[in-house]
Amino acid sequence: MLNSIFRKWLLASIAITIAILLVLSISLNWFVQRDFYRQSFNQLDKQASSVEVLYEQLSQGNLTQPEFRKELKTIEKEHEVSISILGKKTNYFKQDLYAVGVRPDIKSWVISVNNGARIEKIAKFRKQDDAKMLIVGFPLYRNNQNVASVFVYSSVTNVKELAAPIRRSIWLVALAAVGPLIVLLWLATRRFVEPIRKLDKAAQSVAQGDFTVRVQTQGEDEVSRLGSSFNMMAERIERIEEQRRRLIMEIAHELRTPLTSIRATLQALSDGLLSEAEQKEFGDAALAESLRLGTLIDNIHELSAFEEHQIKFEFTTVNLTELVEQTVMQFKPNAALTDMELLVDANQANPLLVQADPLRIRQVLINLIGNAINHNDKGTRVIIRLRSNKDKVRMIVHDNGNGIAPEHLPHLFERLYKAESSRSSKGYGLGLTISRYIVHAHRGSIVVLSEVGQGTEIQVRLPLKAE
Repeated sequence: MLNSIFRKWLLASIAITIAILLVLSISLNWFVQRDFYRQSFNQLDKQASSVEVLYEQLSQGNLTQPEFRKELKTIEKEHEVSISILGKKTNYFKQDLYAVGVRPDIKSWVISVNNGARIEKIAKFRKQDDAKMLIVGFPLYRNNQNVASVFVYSSVTNVKELAAPIRRSIWLVALAAVGPLIVLLWLATRRFVEPIRKLDKAAQSVAQGDFTVRVQTQGEDEVSRLGSSFNMMAERIERIEEQRRRLIMEIAHELRTPLTSIRATLQALSDGLLSEAEQKEFGDAALAESLRLGTLIDNIHELSAFEEHQIKFEFTTVNLTELVEQTVMQFKPNAALTDMELLVDANQANPLLVQADPLRIRQVLINLIGNAINHNDKGTRVIIRLRSNKDKVRMIVHDNGNGIAPEHLPHLFERLYKAESSRSSKGYGLGLTISRYIVHAHRGSIVVLSEVGQGTEIQVRLPLKAE
Protein backbone atom coordinates (compact mmCIF):
# COMPACT_ATOMS: atom_id res chain seq x y z
CA MET A 1 0.00 0.00 0.00
CA LEU A 2 2.77 2.42 0.91
CA ASN A 3 4.58 1.67 -2.33
CA SER A 4 1.36 2.54 -4.10
CA ILE A 5 1.02 5.76 -2.11
CA PHE A 6 4.65 6.63 -2.77
CA ARG A 7 4.27 5.90 -6.47
CA LYS A 8 1.02 7.83 -6.79
CA TRP A 9 2.38 10.76 -4.81
CA LEU A 10 5.58 10.84 -6.86
CA LEU A 11 3.77 10.53 -10.19
CA ALA A 12 1.30 13.25 -9.20
CA SER A 13 4.15 15.54 -8.13
CA ILE A 14 6.04 14.88 -11.39
CA ALA A 15 2.91 15.49 -13.44
CA ILE A 16 2.22 18.77 -11.65
CA THR A 17 5.85 19.86 -12.01
CA ILE A 18 5.92 19.04 -15.73
CA ALA A 19 2.62 20.86 -16.19
CA ILE A 20 4.04 23.92 -14.41
CA LEU A 21 7.21 23.78 -16.53
CA LEU A 22 5.09 23.44 -19.66
CA VAL A 23 2.91 26.40 -18.73
CA LEU A 24 5.96 28.49 -17.82
CA SER A 25 7.74 27.56 -21.05
CA ILE A 26 4.71 28.34 -23.19
CA SER A 27 4.21 31.62 -21.32
CA LEU A 28 7.87 32.60 -21.71
CA ASN A 29 7.78 31.72 -25.40
CA TRP A 30 4.67 33.81 -25.83
CA PHE A 31 6.24 36.76 -24.02
CA VAL A 32 9.44 36.41 -26.07
CA GLN A 33 7.51 36.27 -29.33
CA ARG A 34 5.35 39.20 -28.30
CA ASP A 35 8.47 41.18 -27.42
CA PHE A 36 9.98 40.41 -30.82
CA TYR A 37 6.73 41.42 -32.49
CA ARG A 38 6.84 44.65 -30.54
CA GLN A 39 10.42 45.29 -31.62
CA SER A 40 9.50 44.49 -35.23
CA PHE A 41 6.56 46.89 -35.11
CA ASN A 42 8.93 49.52 -33.74
CA GLN A 43 11.25 48.89 -36.70
CA LEU A 44 8.32 49.18 -39.09
CA ASP A 45 7.38 52.46 -37.40
CA LYS A 46 10.90 53.73 -38.11
CA GLN A 47 10.59 52.77 -41.79
CA ALA A 48 7.18 54.43 -41.85
CA SER A 49 8.77 57.62 -40.53
CA SER A 50 11.36 57.39 -43.32
CA VAL A 51 8.56 57.07 -45.89
CA GLU A 52 6.88 60.14 -44.42
CA VAL A 53 10.12 62.11 -44.74
CA LEU A 54 10.60 60.98 -48.34
CA TYR A 55 7.03 61.88 -49.22
CA GLU A 56 7.49 65.30 -47.64
CA GLN A 57 10.55 65.82 -49.87
CA LEU A 58 8.51 64.62 -52.87
CA SER A 59 5.74 67.07 -52.02
CA GLN A 60 8.22 69.94 -51.74
CA GLY A 61 9.77 69.08 -55.12
CA ASN A 62 13.07 67.95 -53.66
CA LEU A 63 12.52 64.45 -55.07
CA THR A 64 11.14 63.28 -58.37
CA GLN A 65 8.78 60.32 -58.66
CA PRO A 66 11.53 58.00 -59.96
CA GLU A 67 13.86 59.10 -57.14
CA PHE A 68 11.07 58.61 -54.61
CA ARG A 69 10.44 55.06 -55.85
CA LYS A 70 14.16 54.34 -55.85
CA GLU A 71 14.45 55.43 -52.22
CA LEU A 72 11.49 53.24 -51.29
CA LYS A 73 13.14 50.23 -52.93
CA THR A 74 16.32 50.97 -51.02
CA ILE A 75 14.41 50.93 -47.73
CA GLU A 76 12.73 47.66 -48.70
CA LYS A 77 16.01 46.01 -49.59
CA GLU A 78 18.01 47.20 -46.58
CA HIS A 79 15.36 46.43 -43.96
CA GLU A 80 13.64 43.45 -45.59
CA VAL A 81 10.25 45.12 -45.65
CA SER A 82 7.63 45.82 -48.27
CA ILE A 83 5.92 49.16 -48.81
CA SER A 84 2.56 49.83 -50.46
CA ILE A 85 1.13 53.32 -51.06
CA LEU A 86 -2.47 53.71 -52.15
CA GLY A 87 -3.49 57.22 -53.15
CA LYS A 88 -5.15 59.36 -55.74
CA LYS A 89 -1.93 60.78 -57.16
CA THR A 90 0.70 58.49 -55.69
CA ASN A 91 0.48 54.74 -55.96
CA TYR A 92 3.28 52.35 -55.12
CA PHE A 93 2.45 48.74 -54.40
CA LYS A 94 3.54 45.23 -55.18
CA GLN A 95 1.62 43.30 -57.78
CA ASP A 96 1.17 40.42 -55.33
CA LEU A 97 -0.79 42.55 -52.87
CA TYR A 98 -4.37 41.40 -52.27
CA ALA A 99 -6.84 43.53 -54.18
CA VAL A 100 -8.64 45.83 -51.82
CA GLY A 101 -12.01 44.72 -53.10
CA VAL A 102 -11.22 41.03 -52.59
CA ARG A 103 -10.31 41.32 -48.88
CA PRO A 104 -12.96 43.18 -46.88
CA ASP A 105 -10.61 43.40 -43.89
CA ILE A 106 -7.93 45.09 -46.00
CA LYS A 107 -10.56 47.41 -47.37
CA SER A 108 -11.55 48.33 -43.82
CA TRP A 109 -7.90 49.01 -42.97
CA VAL A 110 -7.58 51.35 -45.95
CA ILE A 111 -10.76 53.13 -44.96
CA SER A 112 -9.47 53.50 -41.37
CA VAL A 113 -6.14 54.90 -42.57
CA ASN A 114 -7.90 57.23 -45.02
CA ASN A 115 -9.87 58.51 -42.07
CA GLY A 116 -6.60 59.35 -40.30
CA ALA A 117 -6.12 56.26 -38.14
CA ARG A 118 -2.84 54.44 -37.59
CA ILE A 119 -3.05 50.63 -37.52
CA GLU A 120 -0.90 47.67 -36.52
CA LYS A 121 -2.00 44.24 -37.72
CA ILE A 122 -0.77 40.65 -37.99
CA ALA A 123 -2.53 39.03 -40.95
CA LYS A 124 -2.20 37.59 -44.45
CA PHE A 125 -1.49 40.44 -46.82
CA ARG A 126 -0.06 38.88 -49.99
CA LYS A 127 -1.56 36.57 -52.56
CA GLN A 128 1.39 34.33 -53.38
CA ASP A 129 1.61 32.60 -49.96
CA ASP A 130 -0.26 32.09 -46.71
CA ALA A 131 2.42 33.65 -44.57
CA LYS A 132 1.24 36.17 -42.06
CA MET A 133 2.65 39.67 -42.14
CA LEU A 134 3.36 42.36 -39.60
CA ILE A 135 1.59 45.42 -41.01
CA VAL A 136 1.80 49.08 -40.05
CA GLY A 137 -0.62 51.41 -41.81
CA PHE A 138 -0.64 55.22 -41.60
CA PRO A 139 -1.93 58.20 -43.63
CA LEU A 140 0.17 60.64 -45.68
CA TYR A 141 -0.79 64.28 -45.47
CA ARG A 142 -0.27 67.15 -47.85
CA ASN A 143 -1.50 70.59 -46.94
CA ASN A 144 -3.32 68.99 -44.00
CA GLN A 145 -5.21 66.68 -46.33
CA ASN A 146 -5.02 62.90 -46.39
CA VAL A 147 -3.72 62.09 -49.83
CA ALA A 148 -2.59 58.46 -49.49
CA SER A 149 -2.52 55.37 -47.29
CA VAL A 150 0.86 53.75 -46.62
CA PHE A 151 1.35 50.13 -45.53
CA VAL A 152 4.77 48.92 -44.39
CA TYR A 153 4.91 45.19 -43.81
CA SER A 154 7.30 42.32 -43.23
CA SER A 155 6.93 38.56 -42.91
CA VAL A 156 6.19 37.02 -39.53
CA THR A 157 8.62 34.27 -40.52
CA ASN A 158 11.48 36.71 -40.17
CA VAL A 159 10.41 37.53 -36.63
CA LYS A 160 10.03 33.85 -35.72
CA GLU A 161 13.49 33.12 -37.08
CA LEU A 162 14.94 35.84 -34.87
CA ALA A 163 13.07 34.53 -31.80
CA ALA A 164 13.76 30.86 -32.53
CA PRO A 165 17.14 30.60 -30.70
CA ILE A 166 15.72 32.08 -27.51
CA ARG A 167 12.60 29.94 -27.70
CA ARG A 168 14.72 26.83 -28.24
CA SER A 169 16.83 27.82 -25.23
CA ILE A 170 13.71 28.09 -23.09
CA TRP A 171 12.58 24.59 -24.09
CA LEU A 172 16.07 23.16 -23.58
CA VAL A 173 16.30 24.69 -20.09
CA ALA A 174 12.85 23.29 -19.24
CA LEU A 175 13.82 19.83 -20.48
CA ALA A 176 17.15 19.98 -18.64
CA ALA A 177 15.33 20.93 -15.42
CA VAL A 178 13.00 17.91 -15.59
CA GLY A 179 15.67 15.38 -14.56
CA PRO A 180 16.98 17.20 -11.45
CA LEU A 181 13.43 18.12 -10.43
CA ILE A 182 12.35 14.47 -10.63
CA VAL A 183 15.28 13.49 -8.40
CA LEU A 184 14.40 16.24 -5.91
CA LEU A 185 10.74 15.22 -5.97
CA TRP A 186 11.72 11.59 -5.39
CA LEU A 187 13.84 12.54 -2.37
CA ALA A 188 11.20 14.91 -0.97
CA THR A 189 8.40 12.39 -1.48
CA ARG A 190 10.44 9.63 0.11
CA ARG A 191 11.22 11.81 3.11
CA PHE A 192 7.59 12.83 3.47
CA VAL A 193 6.24 9.28 3.07
CA GLU A 194 8.88 7.72 5.36
CA PRO A 195 7.03 8.62 8.62
CA ILE A 196 3.84 7.18 7.13
CA ARG A 197 5.74 4.02 6.18
CA LYS A 198 7.08 3.68 9.72
CA LEU A 199 3.61 4.32 11.10
CA ASP A 200 2.17 1.63 8.84
CA LYS A 201 4.87 -0.82 9.94
CA ALA A 202 4.20 -0.01 13.60
CA ALA A 203 0.44 -0.44 13.07
CA GLN A 204 1.06 -3.87 11.54
CA SER A 205 3.17 -4.80 14.58
CA VAL A 206 0.36 -3.72 16.91
CA ALA A 207 -2.13 -5.71 14.81
CA GLN A 208 0.10 -8.77 15.33
CA GLY A 209 0.11 -8.28 19.09
CA ASP A 210 3.33 -6.31 19.69
CA PHE A 211 2.11 -3.37 21.79
CA THR A 212 5.61 -2.18 22.75
CA VAL A 213 6.35 -0.65 19.34
CA ARG A 214 6.58 3.16 19.13
CA VAL A 215 7.25 5.64 16.32
CA GLN A 216 9.59 8.62 16.52
CA THR A 217 7.94 11.98 15.93
CA GLN A 218 9.46 15.29 14.97
CA GLY A 219 7.80 18.63 14.40
CA GLU A 220 4.22 19.75 14.90
CA ASP A 221 2.62 18.86 11.56
CA GLU A 222 -0.33 16.53 11.03
CA VAL A 223 1.83 13.44 10.46
CA SER A 224 3.77 14.12 13.68
CA ARG A 225 0.54 14.55 15.62
CA LEU A 226 -0.73 11.32 14.08
CA GLY A 227 2.45 9.58 15.26
CA SER A 228 1.98 10.99 18.77
CA SER A 229 -1.63 9.82 18.80
CA PHE A 230 -0.51 6.38 17.64
CA ASN A 231 2.05 6.21 20.46
CA MET A 232 -0.57 7.18 23.02
CA MET A 233 -2.94 4.58 21.57
CA ALA A 234 -0.24 1.90 21.67
CA GLU A 235 0.64 2.79 25.27
CA ARG A 236 -3.00 2.60 26.26
CA ILE A 237 -3.50 -0.72 24.47
CA GLU A 238 -0.33 -2.05 26.09
CA ARG A 239 -1.57 -0.93 29.49
CA ILE A 240 -5.01 -2.44 28.88
CA GLU A 241 -3.46 -5.66 27.62
CA GLU A 242 -1.24 -5.83 30.69
CA GLN A 243 -4.25 -5.23 32.92
CA ARG A 244 -6.16 -7.92 31.03
CA ARG A 245 -3.37 -10.45 31.50
CA ARG A 246 -3.02 -9.54 35.14
CA LEU A 247 -6.79 -9.70 35.62
CA ILE A 248 -6.93 -13.17 34.09
CA MET A 249 -4.08 -14.31 36.34
CA GLU A 250 -5.70 -12.77 39.41
CA ILE A 251 -9.11 -14.20 38.59
CA ALA A 252 -7.52 -17.61 38.07
CA HIS A 253 -5.74 -17.23 41.41
CA GLU A 254 -8.91 -16.11 43.19
CA LEU A 255 -10.93 -18.95 41.68
CA ARG A 256 -8.30 -21.53 42.51
CA THR A 257 -8.60 -21.08 46.30
CA PRO A 258 -12.36 -21.69 46.69
CA LEU A 259 -12.36 -24.38 44.01
CA THR A 260 -9.47 -26.19 45.71
CA SER A 261 -11.28 -25.99 49.06
CA ILE A 262 -14.55 -27.25 47.58
CA ARG A 263 -12.79 -30.05 45.69
CA ALA A 264 -10.92 -31.17 48.83
CA THR A 265 -14.16 -31.23 50.81
CA LEU A 266 -15.99 -33.20 48.13
CA GLN A 267 -13.07 -35.62 47.83
CA ALA A 268 -13.06 -36.20 51.59
CA LEU A 269 -16.82 -36.76 51.57
CA SER A 270 -16.51 -39.12 48.61
CA ASP A 271 -13.79 -41.14 50.34
CA GLY A 272 -15.81 -41.37 53.58
CA LEU A 273 -12.96 -39.94 55.62
CA LEU A 274 -15.06 -37.46 57.63
CA SER A 275 -17.10 -37.99 60.72
CA GLU A 276 -20.65 -36.68 60.89
CA ALA A 277 -19.54 -33.57 62.78
CA GLU A 278 -16.69 -32.99 60.34
CA GLN A 279 -19.04 -33.44 57.40
CA LYS A 280 -21.19 -30.61 58.77
CA GLU A 281 -18.16 -28.39 59.37
CA PHE A 282 -16.55 -29.05 55.99
CA GLY A 283 -19.91 -28.75 54.23
CA ASP A 284 -20.47 -25.31 55.74
CA ALA A 285 -16.95 -24.29 54.68
CA ALA A 286 -17.56 -25.52 51.13
CA LEU A 287 -20.87 -23.64 51.04
CA ALA A 288 -19.14 -20.46 52.21
CA GLU A 289 -16.48 -20.88 49.53
CA SER A 290 -19.13 -21.40 46.87
CA LEU A 291 -20.88 -18.23 48.04
CA ARG A 292 -17.59 -16.34 47.83
CA LEU A 293 -17.05 -17.78 44.37
CA GLY A 294 -20.52 -16.63 43.31
CA THR A 295 -19.87 -13.18 44.74
CA LEU A 296 -16.62 -12.93 42.81
CA ILE A 297 -18.31 -13.92 39.55
CA ASP A 298 -21.14 -11.44 40.17
CA ASN A 299 -18.64 -8.67 40.87
CA ILE A 300 -16.66 -9.45 37.73
CA HIS A 301 -19.85 -9.42 35.66
CA GLU A 302 -20.99 -6.16 37.25
CA LEU A 303 -17.59 -4.52 36.74
CA SER A 304 -17.67 -5.55 33.08
CA ALA A 305 -21.12 -3.99 32.75
CA PHE A 306 -19.82 -0.74 34.29
CA GLU A 307 -16.86 -0.67 31.92
CA GLU A 308 -19.15 -1.24 28.92
CA HIS A 309 -21.54 1.50 30.18
CA GLN A 310 -24.40 -0.99 30.34
CA ILE A 311 -25.51 -0.06 33.87
CA LYS A 312 -28.58 2.18 34.04
CA PHE A 313 -29.06 4.46 37.02
CA GLU A 314 -32.42 5.41 38.50
CA PHE A 315 -31.85 8.90 39.87
CA THR A 316 -34.19 10.28 42.48
CA THR A 317 -34.06 12.56 45.51
CA VAL A 318 -32.27 10.70 48.30
CA ASN A 319 -31.96 11.63 51.97
CA LEU A 320 -28.31 10.68 52.41
CA THR A 321 -28.51 10.90 56.21
CA GLU A 322 -31.28 8.28 56.38
CA LEU A 323 -29.53 6.07 53.83
CA VAL A 324 -26.33 6.04 55.90
CA GLU A 325 -28.24 5.25 59.11
CA GLN A 326 -30.06 2.34 57.45
CA THR A 327 -26.88 0.89 55.97
CA VAL A 328 -24.96 1.14 59.25
CA MET A 329 -27.78 -0.67 61.07
CA GLN A 330 -27.35 -3.52 58.58
CA PHE A 331 -23.69 -3.96 59.61
CA LYS A 332 -24.02 -3.63 63.38
CA PRO A 333 -24.60 -7.36 64.06
CA ASN A 334 -21.44 -8.30 62.14
CA ALA A 335 -19.47 -5.53 63.83
CA ALA A 336 -20.60 -6.72 67.26
CA LEU A 337 -19.18 -10.18 66.55
CA THR A 338 -15.69 -8.67 66.24
CA ASP A 339 -16.09 -6.10 69.03
CA MET A 340 -16.06 -3.27 66.48
CA GLU A 341 -17.86 -0.03 67.14
CA LEU A 342 -19.92 1.51 64.31
CA LEU A 343 -20.86 5.18 64.71
CA VAL A 344 -22.66 7.76 62.56
CA ASP A 345 -21.66 11.40 62.90
CA ALA A 346 -24.37 13.44 61.14
CA ASN A 347 -26.81 16.24 61.88
CA GLN A 348 -30.18 14.50 61.99
CA ALA A 349 -32.02 17.82 62.08
CA ASN A 350 -30.50 18.89 58.77
CA PRO A 351 -31.01 16.09 56.24
CA LEU A 352 -28.66 16.14 53.26
CA LEU A 353 -30.48 15.64 49.96
CA VAL A 354 -28.74 14.42 46.82
CA GLN A 355 -29.93 13.43 43.35
CA ALA A 356 -28.79 9.83 43.18
CA ASP A 357 -29.62 6.18 42.64
CA PRO A 358 -30.26 4.98 46.23
CA LEU A 359 -29.42 1.34 45.48
CA ARG A 360 -26.05 2.24 43.98
CA ILE A 361 -25.13 4.68 46.78
CA ARG A 362 -26.07 1.98 49.28
CA GLN A 363 -23.78 -0.37 47.35
CA VAL A 364 -20.92 2.11 47.77
CA LEU A 365 -21.58 2.35 51.51
CA ILE A 366 -21.72 -1.45 51.82
CA ASN A 367 -18.37 -1.78 50.03
CA LEU A 368 -16.66 0.90 52.15
CA ILE A 369 -18.07 -0.16 55.52
CA GLY A 370 -17.55 -3.85 54.67
CA ASN A 371 -13.89 -3.18 53.86
CA ALA A 372 -13.44 -1.29 57.13
CA ILE A 373 -14.87 -4.23 59.09
CA ASN A 374 -13.20 -7.06 57.17
CA HIS A 375 -9.72 -5.59 56.97
CA ASN A 376 -9.22 -4.42 60.55
CA ASP A 377 -8.61 -6.09 63.87
CA LYS A 378 -11.07 -6.55 66.69
CA GLY A 379 -11.88 -3.50 68.74
CA THR A 380 -11.51 -1.09 65.83
CA ARG A 381 -13.82 1.91 65.72
CA VAL A 382 -15.46 2.81 62.39
CA ILE A 383 -17.09 6.24 62.08
CA ILE A 384 -19.23 7.38 59.14
CA ARG A 385 -19.33 11.17 59.00
CA LEU A 386 -21.49 13.43 56.84
CA ARG A 387 -20.27 16.95 56.14
CA SER A 388 -21.51 19.55 53.67
CA ASN A 389 -20.73 22.95 52.25
CA LYS A 390 -22.66 25.09 49.77
CA ASP A 391 -22.95 22.57 46.94
CA LYS A 392 -21.13 19.41 48.04
CA VAL A 393 -21.59 16.70 50.62
CA ARG A 394 -18.73 14.59 51.98
CA MET A 395 -19.43 11.03 53.09
CA ILE A 396 -16.42 9.91 55.16
CA VAL A 397 -15.74 6.35 56.34
CA HIS A 398 -12.97 6.52 58.93
CA ASP A 399 -11.38 3.77 61.00
CA ASN A 400 -8.54 3.74 63.50
CA GLY A 401 -7.14 0.43 62.31
CA ASN A 402 -3.82 -0.62 60.81
CA GLY A 403 -3.71 1.81 57.91
CA ILE A 404 -2.29 1.28 54.43
CA ALA A 405 1.31 1.73 53.28
CA PRO A 406 1.85 4.73 50.95
CA GLU A 407 3.08 2.59 48.04
CA HIS A 408 -0.27 0.76 47.93
CA LEU A 409 -2.56 3.81 47.95
CA PRO A 410 -2.33 4.60 44.19
CA HIS A 411 -3.37 1.02 43.33
CA LEU A 412 -6.36 0.52 45.62
CA PHE A 413 -8.89 1.21 42.86
CA GLU A 414 -7.30 -1.29 40.47
CA ARG A 415 -9.18 -4.49 39.81
CA LEU A 416 -8.30 -7.35 42.19
CA TYR A 417 -5.37 -5.42 43.63
CA LYS A 418 -3.98 -7.05 46.76
CA ALA A 419 -1.39 -5.41 48.94
CA GLU A 420 0.80 -7.57 51.12
CA SER A 421 -0.86 -6.43 54.31
CA SER A 422 -3.54 -7.53 56.67
CA ARG A 423 -5.92 -5.10 55.01
CA SER A 424 -5.80 -7.12 51.79
CA SER A 425 -5.97 -10.56 53.34
CA LYS A 426 -9.69 -10.76 52.56
CA GLY A 427 -11.89 -9.68 49.73
CA TYR A 428 -11.36 -9.71 46.01
CA GLY A 429 -10.29 -6.17 45.27
CA LEU A 430 -13.32 -5.25 43.11
CA GLY A 431 -15.41 -3.35 45.65
CA LEU A 432 -13.44 -0.11 45.45
CA THR A 433 -13.24 -0.31 41.66
CA ILE A 434 -17.02 -0.67 41.37
CA SER A 435 -17.54 2.07 43.96
CA ARG A 436 -15.43 4.48 41.93
CA TYR A 437 -17.53 3.81 38.81
CA ILE A 438 -20.72 4.49 40.78
CA VAL A 439 -19.39 7.71 42.35
CA HIS A 440 -18.14 9.04 39.00
CA ALA A 441 -21.54 8.29 37.46
CA HIS A 442 -23.00 10.63 40.12
CA ARG A 443 -20.55 13.41 39.11
CA GLY A 444 -18.66 12.85 42.36
CA SER A 445 -15.19 11.80 43.48
CA ILE A 446 -13.66 9.26 45.85
CA VAL A 447 -10.25 9.41 47.54
CA VAL A 448 -8.39 7.30 50.11
CA LEU A 449 -6.26 8.86 52.87
CA SER A 450 -4.25 6.57 55.12
CA GLU A 451 -1.14 6.25 57.27
CA VAL A 452 0.29 3.06 58.67
CA GLY A 453 -0.78 2.73 62.30
CA GLN A 454 -3.09 5.76 62.07
CA GLY A 455 -6.08 4.25 60.32
CA THR A 456 -7.75 4.89 56.98
CA GLU A 457 -10.22 7.47 55.74
CA ILE A 458 -12.21 7.18 52.50
CA GLN A 459 -13.97 10.33 51.36
CA VAL A 460 -16.83 10.35 48.85
CA ARG A 461 -17.89 13.75 47.51
CA LEU A 462 -21.30 14.14 45.89
CA PRO A 463 -23.13 17.24 44.64
CA LEU A 464 -26.03 18.38 46.80
CA LYS A 465 -29.43 18.65 45.18
CA ALA A 466 -30.06 22.16 43.93
CA GLU A 467 -32.78 23.95 45.83
